[in-house]
Amino acid sequence: MKKFLPIFIVILFAGASQVNAQQLPLYSQYMLNDFFYNPAIAGSKEYSPILLSIHKQWIGIKETPSTQTLSGHTMLANSNVGLGAVIFHDSFGPESHLGLQAIYSYHFHIDRLNKISLGLAAVAEQYKMDQRFLTLTVYDDPAITYMIEKTIIPDAIFGAYAYGKRYYAGITGSHLFQSKLKINKNVEENKMVRHYFVMGGYKFDFPNSPQFEIEPSVLMKTTEVTMPQFDVNVKFYYDKNYWFGMSLRPGDSFVASIGFKHNQYFFGYAYDFTFSDLSSYTYGSQEIVFGMNIGENTRRSRSFF
Repeated sequence: MKKFLPIFIVILFAGASQVNAQQLPLYSQYMLNDFFYNPAIAGSKEYSPILLSIHKQWIGIKETPSTQTLSGHTMLANSNVGLGAVIFHDSFGPESHLGLQAIYSYHFHIDRLNKISLGLAAVAEQYKMDQRFLTLTVYDDPAITYMIEKTIIPDAIFGAYAYGKRYYAGITGSHLFQSKLKINKNVEENKMVRHYFVMGGYKFDFPNSPQFEIEPSVLMKTTEVTMPQFDVNVKFYYDKNYWFGMSLRPGDSFVASIGFKHNQYFFGYAYDFTFSDLSSYTYGSQEIVFGMNIGENTRRSRSFF
């Protein structure tokens, strides 16, 4: 494992809090990818979004986390039931993490414009160690000899979501089963840590400038073993089809994002400027998002774009 020793030393001492909280993938443009964090969002749009995101973390350090996610959700016709699915692949050096979520939600009408939904995701996750990435310095290293190369665990996510024409707020609990992950026959099982997310945002019009809008939002992430981490965000919109955003993760990074929308299609790009101790080793992180809102042109959209 000599090849990866410098990487793990840097991350363990400079970015330990972020790694401990990262049993789930990290996203820079969570406002576009909010469905991943909360299954109750399934069916909350007046169209059916499909989204592909690609995230590369800590550029400049070899074999750092890379995440690809494909997601989609819809509301069943003439019902209050939302359905969705998420597939993601997260890799970090010799370790890879493949996840599949099947999602169900139900939406309650408070009045004509305001709704509350509850959502549940059934999750299957595969963890895999690829020995081809490892360079042995000791023959018959027990850490490798007794390694379990592949394991699959079940899990679940539950979320609640309140939303209207201009606002949204949600809370989520994930890794509810706290499934045990065993990666070595001679080492005790690792229990998956429950993650909790709280999000909220509101969109305002600029006075006397209806083509300009501003949307502040916040995402709080915490686990049972780490302190809360916050993403504080603001997005500026022009003509509903162009946006520029800024996000701050106190003590970790600043994120700048841009994007545009054309008909049913949209594109977003984000760059993370790291200012933690990792900044001596990395140029930051990048994320690209492609998406399509199926059926948006046939109904009046309540899109947050």
